[in-house]
Amino acid sequence: MKRRALLTAVATSGAMAVAGCSMASRSCGPPKETFKQPRDRWPTAGYGPTNTAHASGGPSNGEIQWQTDREAGEGPRLNGVFSEPIVDDGAVYVTLRHLDPYELEYPGYLVALDDETGELQWRVELPSLAGGDPALAGDTIFIGGEGGQLHAISTAGEQRWTQELGAAVRTPTVIGGQVYVLDASATVHGFTLDGERCWEYDQSDFLGSLLGGGSFAVDSAPAIDGSRVYVTVQEDPDRERIGHVLAFDQEGNEEWRYSFPTGYEAPNTPAVVNGTVLVTGGDQILALDSRTGELRWRFVVGHDHTGAPATDGERVYIGAKNLYALDIEDGSEHWRVVNHGVGGSPGWARSIPFIARPAVTDDAVYLRAGAFDPHDGSRLWGDLAEEAVMGSNYATRSYGRRSIAPLSVTADALYLSHQIEGVTKVA
Repeated sequence: MKRRALLTAVATSGAMAVAGCSMASRSCGPPKETFKQPRDRWPTAGYGPTNTAHASGGPSNGEIQWQTDREAGEGPRLNGVFSEPIVDDGAVYVTLRHLDPYELEYPGYLVALDDETGELQWRVELPSLAGGDPALAGDTIFIGGEGGQLHAISTAGEQRWTQELGAAVRTPTVIGGQVYVLDASATVHGFTLDGERCWEYDQSDFLGSLLGGGSFAVDSAPAIDGSRVYVTVQEDPDRERIGHVLAFDQEGNEEWRYSFPTGYEAPNTPAVVNGTVLVTGGDQILALDSRTGELRWRFVVGHDHTGAPATDGERVYIGAKNLYALDIEDGSEHWRVVNHGVGGSPGWARSIPFIARPAVTDDAVYLRAGAFDPHDGSRLWGDLAEEAVMGSNYATRSYGRRSIAPLSVTADALYLSHQIEGVTKVA
């Protein structure tokens, strides 16, 4: 079979069972705890291990309470891209992520801000910029670095342990007593919270013998429910760019994979809810059966880039050029918020896409510095910060999902990482 024909067959297939290599020192086992959905915290980038970004409560209105910029505190300027804010009791944590290869020479930082004032409490210098967003479990913050390390740092700013993984480490996901993470070589790692390795799944054998080796792109966190670990990777990113969704059991054994053509960027962080895995890549969102990997529905957004999905279990919310609300059962569109961009701007080229993942509660969908009704998409309060976003050199250099205003919410506040204004609290 010719190489292009083989790739076409892979790209259009459903569930597959082409395994990589799984190595385990011991099983992580099923999660020992369930996620308790705190109202006053946002502990990981997707709020919880399922990455639905569905919080138990959010603010009903708000004004800017504080902003913290790159010059905060004593010490070097904070270079890089602000991560999604992680909110704890009394503190907000952000890391500085890479934006492009020219910034990899900068060190990275984990920064702790006072939740009431925004003042810098402490900073920890890391060997490299972060490779993803941080994750909080108890009094430990987990951070992946572009230099290939997974760091565990206490909420007092003390280093607990570091694991060398060999390739840039992305956003960790925590569930119970385990932490799972992908690295840039598409290897999946499972650790206990004290840094002991449970299992490792190496993608290097995937299609390698058939195609003479492959390369990977990864920029996502695992999604985890009580049965499986779900990850997304991209194969051969400089050529056909095939996205893969993989599901593993708690022992690290691959149960299924689904492959599909994707765009320039790797697929986003998946979300899992009520037996459905949601994944976005290129111009589309896919809904897969969590047990079998079979495709349930597909929705095409009409734009080259699509953000990570959020869901309340009834509707799926995704940002592309516009913000869409889709029925989780069949993918039909309920409503959309059209992105008109800055007033008077000449067409879409001057409108920054709504690519950052929304935050969701039962009463609102939060995007940038505003909130929308989840039932009909009408604006409840706030704004989309279009003028400030358009003035961002980060936005004009790269309109990928990392640079456009990631946010988190608690019961009484919205936290926004804005690449010009800095970290902002709206309450």
